Amino acid sequence: MREGASWDNVSDGEGDPEQERRLAAEQEAEGLDEELEDTGPKDWQRFYMGYHQRFVDACVLELRGGRTVVRLAQAPSAKCTARKGTGSSGAGGKGGKGGKGAGRLELDKASDPALTGTTVWDGAVVLSHYLTESGALSRPPERPYAYSGGSLPTVLELGAGTGAVSLALAATRCAASVTVTDLADLLPHLRVNASANAALLPPGRVHLAPLRWGQEGEEDVQRLSPVRPPFDVIVGSDLIYYTFTPATPHSALLLWTLRRLAGPHTTVFLSLSLHHNPEEVESFLQRAAPFFHVLRLRRSIPEEWRVPDVLVVRLTPRRQRGRSQEGEGEGAGGGQGQGQGKGEVEADGAGPVEEVDGVEAVAEAQV
Repeated sequence: MREGASWDNVSDGEGDPEQERRLAAEQEAEGLDEELEDTGPKDWQRFYMGYHQRFVDACVLELRGGRTVVRLAQAPSAKCTARKGTGSSGAGGKGGKGGKGAGRLELDKASDPALTGTTVWDGAVVLSHYLTESGALSRPPERPYAYSGGSLPTVLELGAGTGAVSLALAATRCAASVTVTDLADLLPHLRVNASANAALLPPGRVHLAPLRWGQEGEEDVQRLSPVRPPFDVIVGSDLIYYTFTPATPHSALLLWTLRRLAGPHTTVFLSLSLHHNPEEVESFLQRAAPFFHVLRLRRSIPEEWRVPDVLVVRLTPRRQRGRSQEGEGEGAGGGQGQGQGKGEVEADGAGPVEEVDGVEAVAEAQV
């Protein structure tokens, strides 16, 4: 079995009564005991749209009341993007509505049967709006982030797919830097979307890199550049689809990777669609609980984006036995490179770095 592909490869966290009390108060304030009013699907929910809107036409995120508009090409599979070099273009409504596009990509379902990596799902829409509109990432100058050293966090996105969450954070200036990761096959699609939105992105602050989950991705972790782990914030949306088995260990690999990349001061935000596999979502959160404090968010989510079929959680590392709360933790390596501007890439031996319309991307050939 692949390293990290088991639930039994890590030790439990050490209890901290003060942290537990604080989390209990936060959880009570989220009002989980209140039932959400069932008003039916909201018009932005992509799960209820037609095939072309969900999988082919461009998705448009109108953030902060439409002041910032991020356009995301979609494709029925990653290989469609690689062949065509782009996705559909077009305009759409607020949230995650589809745009009517001209160039439609040919279908290639067999090469990507889950149709997940190059599609914008509801979890990404909710997390993008929550993080950019709720002030969840805001810090006063007197309480800077541990790894960036400033009022904006260094952010890493796992399984970014279309890059919706990362590009939303960068376009709205909610992050000091954003490292956008996924499997190497997904990088061409990420590059398309980063380039299409380059005018919105702060120069030199968005970095694309391949990252496999689990021990086999350790080389990818070592090559992350110019910002290295630990990160102030890790984000991910719609990352859990398959029930854990030795053949589909994705959820165990995700937990292993979160523990590898998180430092003691890292905050993780996950937005998980309950349409795909709600039982595995619950199983994952139970497995994560010995290592992370798990806060389920509801009232914190702006009402427009609060729906019963998307669960947003905040994970914060528990103090580990034998580790200092002030130590570097699992993701030792520091947050080098947070202050780079355009053209100041510190590769740290990461191999070739290419620039795509102002967006730095670690070359796929390194994988």
